[in-house]
Amino acid sequence: MSRQASKEAPAERGENFFRGSSGAPKGNSFEVTVEKLGSAIKMGFYKPGEQLPPERKLVEVLGVSRTTIREAIRVLSAQGILSVRRGRTGGTFVEASMVPRNVRELHQSLKRKGTTLLEILDHRLVIETGVAELAAERASKDQRRRLLEMVDAMAAAEESFADYRQLDIQFHLLIAESSGVARLQGVLTNIHIELADLMSVVPYSREACAHSTTQHRQIAAAIAAGKAAKAREAMREHVMATTSFLRGLLQP
Repeated sequence: MSRQASKEAPAERGENFFRGSSGAPKGNSFEVTVEKLGSAIKMGFYKPGEQLPPERKLVEVLGVSRTTIREAIRVLSAQGILSVRRGRTGGTFVEASMVPRNVRELHQSLKRKGTTLLEILDHRLVIETGVAELAAERASKDQRRRLLEMVDAMAAAEESFADYRQLDIQFHLLIAESSGVARLQGVLTNIHIELADLMSVVPYSREACAHSTTQHRQIAAAIAAGKAAKAREAMREHVMATTSFLRGLLQP
């Protein structure tokens, strides 16, 4: 193989991976972009020290906006997976150590508990979609009102990750309360305790919070309107967005 071909190989490998994946993301463009970039790195399409394609090329092959690409690179850089260098020889590079210490410690903790990242996320998907469906069928007038008001509070708290996360948890637990099944409230509480551990080791993203608020509003509106199937689908879309975001940042 020629030296020129060798230099082109990383870009070709990565671009072929992006083009061969599920196409341009639709509803969850930011979260799916984080997952795709993170997966390409962790699968070895871009090795430690290698440079990612320029923004314009990533926009082309991933089918998202430049703003989305920049925010995805920012959170992956904050997580220690990428680094951005300025100047004539600058660009976005894969870090030598792609799994930060706090992420390694998280997976060690999960292993001691006999679980995995994907198991937690899959469990959440199955439970929360059904809970949202029940809530749409059973929520009281007061619970519907409180859900809508909580979304407004989240929109006002997007600049503070700690405040936003607290309201996020309260929102999901209120949906569980609205289902009318006491046992499910306990299950949802445990799910969000585990989720809080995962979220504690990811960087703040204003774009992720804003998108989450939009999806929370769709969930709350479906529950308030008593549309069970729509509530279930809106919750599925929301949970899958979080799953993509966390897989991109935390999956070893």
